[in-house]
Amino acid sequence: MSKKLRIGILGAGGISQLVHIPILKKHKYADLVAIADLEYDKAVKVAEKFKIPSFYRDPDEIFSRDDIDAVHINTPTNSHLALALAALSAGKHVLVEKPIARRADEAVRMVEAAKNANRKLMVAMNLRFRPDSMILHDFVEGRELGKVRIVRAGWLKRKSNWSRNPWLANARISGGGVMMDLGLPLLDVCLWIMGNPKVQRVSASMMKDRLGLPVEDTVCAFYSLSGGSTIMLNTTWSYMSDENAAFTVFSGDQGMAELDPLKITKEIRGNLVNVTPAGKNLRTQNLYKRSYEYEVDHFLKLLMRETKALSPGKDAAALMRIVEATYKAASENREVEIGES
Repeated sequence: MSKKLRIGILGAGGISQLVHIPILKKHKYADLVAIADLEYDKAVKVAEKFKIPSFYRDPDEIFSRDDIDAVHINTPTNSHLALALAALSAGKHVLVEKPIARRADEAVRMVEAAKNANRKLMVAMNLRFRPDSMILHDFVEGRELGKVRIVRAGWLKRKSNWSRNPWLANARISGGGVMMDLGLPLLDVCLWIMGNPKVQRVSASMMKDRLGLPVEDTVCAFYSLSGGSTIMLNTTWSYMSDENAAFTVFSGDQGMAELDPLKITKEIRGNLVNVTPAGKNLRTQNLYKRSYEYEVDHFLKLLMRETKALSPGKDAAALMRIVEATYKAASENREVEIGES
C-alpha cells in the first residue's frame, strides 16, 4: 500500500492511551493524526504525550477533515450512536469500542448508517482476536470436537477491584452493569467460536445488592441454542477471592476444549489425547495485548480490502437483542424467547 490510513481518535481515556494509541503509532499502515475529547486539557496532554499533531474538544473538527479516513470511538457507551452516525455521515470508517451501543435499536441504526454510507463499521470485540480464541474457533469450525453440546463460561472480578470507570454503574450511560461490561463480550466470543448459532431462549438471574450499585453486579444466565446446545454464563464484579477468575469450557461429543490457558482434548480410537497445538507459546504471550494488536491490524486491513470482517456491526446488533432478552428474563423471572416483543 502506497499511503497510510489516516486515523482520528475520539476519547482520550484509558483504553485510548493504553491500547489504541500505542498500537496505531507503531503500525506500518496507520498515521494517527488527530484526537478529540470533551475534556480539552486531556486531549492536549495525550496529544503531547504521544506526539499526535492535532487535538480538539469538538469531534466535528475531526469529522470535517477530508484527509481523515477512519475514527476509533473510545468514549462512554451512551455517546457511541451519535458519534458513529456523524462519522459515517462524514464518510469515515468506524471502529467502535464494545459494547456497540446501549440498546439493540441504537446498534441497528449504526449498522444501517454504515450500509447507507458504504463505510465499514467494526466493533472492538477483542476477545475474538485473542490467539487462543482464534485457534479454538478453527478447531470447532473443523468439527474437531464433534458437535459442541455445552459451554460453561465465567468471568469473575474481585470485589476489591470495583473502583474503575464509575460511569459503568450508570445505566443511562453504560446500558447496564456487569452484563454489559463482562457478560456481553464473553457471550460474544462463545457464540463466535461456535459459529454464531441462533440463540432461541434465555433464562437469567441478576443481583445488585453485593456492591450497593444501581446496576447488576452478578449475572447467571442459561442460553438454549438451535440444535440443542447450551451456554451457561456467570459474570460478577463482586468475586470474593484474592484473584480474578475466568474460564471457558467447550464440551463436544468428540472432545473438550478450554481457554486461558488453551487446552484441547480429543477422543482418538477410544483414548483421550491432548491435541493442543504445539509451538504457539500462548502461556507466555500477553493475550490481552495481542488481542488488541490483532484487532486494530484487522480493522486497517479491512479498510485496505485485504480481509473479510471478523467483527462486523451486524453481529454486535444481533448480540444486543440477546443481551436485552437476558435483562428481560431476569427482571420478569421467566424464560424469554429471543426476539419476543
